[in-house]
Amino acid sequence: MALRITHVTNEPFGLQMASGVQHVVYCLARAQAETGESVTVFTRDDQAVHVLGADESPTPHRQLTCRRNRSLRERVLVRYFEPRLTEDVLESVPDIVHFHSIHIPENVVLAACLRRAGVPYCVTVHGGLFRPALRRRWLKKTLFNACFERRYLNEAQFIHALSPQETDVVRRHGVKRPIVMIPNGLPPDANTRATHRDALSAQHAWLHGRRVFMFLGRLDPWQKGLDLLLKAFARARLANAALVIVGPDDRATHRRLARLAERLGISAGVLFKGAAFGPERANLLAAADIFVHPSRWEGVSLSVLAAAAAGKACLITRAADPLGSLEAARAAIIVEPNIQSIVAGLHRANAATGEELQTIGARARTVAQAQFTWSAAAATLRRAYCGAADERRTS
Repeated sequence: MALRITHVTNEPFGLQMASGVQHVVYCLARAQAETGESVTVFTRDDQAVHVLGADESPTPHRQLTCRRNRSLRERVLVRYFEPRLTEDVLESVPDIVHFHSIHIPENVVLAACLRRAGVPYCVTVHGGLFRPALRRRWLKKTLFNACFERRYLNEAQFIHALSPQETDVVRRHGVKRPIVMIPNGLPPDANTRATHRDALSAQHAWLHGRRVFMFLGRLDPWQKGLDLLLKAFARARLANAALVIVGPDDRATHRRLARLAERLGISAGVLFKGAAFGPERANLLAAADIFVHPSRWEGVSLSVLAAAAAGKACLITRAADPLGSLEAARAAIIVEPNIQSIVAGLHRANAATGEELQTIGARARTVAQAQFTWSAAAATLRRAYCGAADERRTS
């Protein structure tokens, strides 16, 4: 029997931005619909509703009961109540609601409404509970967690973690509910073939003959370790090498990183490119000799999976290694998130022959294609959803 699954996320539905959460919701929802589930995605950013694979028109039969005497907790959060979204979610008659990301007051309020209506929910935290992530706006997050979020997480049917490391982090955060560990699958354009492998050097002639180290993803200098990467690249003083950083210019990150490169005296060897998808992304990856991703923390990076699927040798931190699979298969150069370790990794990668890099990349492709699929993620989540539905029926 098909399940009625409702996803709630702040990001638009699709691949318009280099947002890991956005890509995960898009890929997961499509994979679930392809297996015959009835899937609805509510997106706050564009205030849209997307229905996939629905085989029937649900009939609303749950009503929200509003309380006249609200608790202090409810009165504090009432400004985040979204009556229209709440009604729309309940009218989709979901068997389960799947929330994405944390520290979102609107989700906490909607979850409380769902509990009163008898609708179970689960939460994917998407790396938001790692210690470095919590350091940003620490006081605000600490207070929000103590007053509202911990209860919200502990009243979920289960928490979805992307890796064993994230499972441990969620548990240390005070979550008592079951945790289901399911990694991401490959990005939707992972199978896109390069149509012009020399496009990058054709646009930038100074790259001809250089060994190209490439970062491709969301330009979050702190999480992704881009500050460490630039400083390490400056200290390594690699002969005949270039660093290409590809990603959207969100909050003037290109300018900030370019200024850092200028202060370090490496501007002549660093190239910044905007966000890329589909064939353009494939062409850029084809131009890279080594893919670099020195993250301080990650769930399961779609960018690393894309590079691995493209057969690229990866220089990554353990945090960026999906489930530790690339290190176990000798399919990546592993470094720690510090300048000294990244410098050593850069020297090792730069000294490798083309054949050695191809061998590492081939191992990475094998790992990515065998271990990270959205169909497997959807199947595992379905079992967790069904367990939640069974628990609701017997309670």
